[in-house]
Amino acid sequence: MKTTATIQGTHCPACTALIKDICSDFSAIASCSVDYATGRMELEHTEDLSLDDLKKEIETIGKYTVIFDTAV
Repeated sequence: MKTTATIQGTHCPACTALIKDICSDFSAIASCSVDYATGRMELEHTEDLSLDDLKKEIETIGKYTVIFDTAV
């Protein structure tokens, strides 16, 4: 599956690194790309991924707001 999201609050390469690090902790995520300038995140993952859990983890590491756009 592919999922896209907007992460409000990203502003530097460290934000990208933090979010990718969180994503690497989820075994259901095969790949993650984050563009801090646009706040766009693209994920490839299995159906087992809990988007709610991922959102909570990302939002606890900084002043981020995660808004999931699509899951295909």
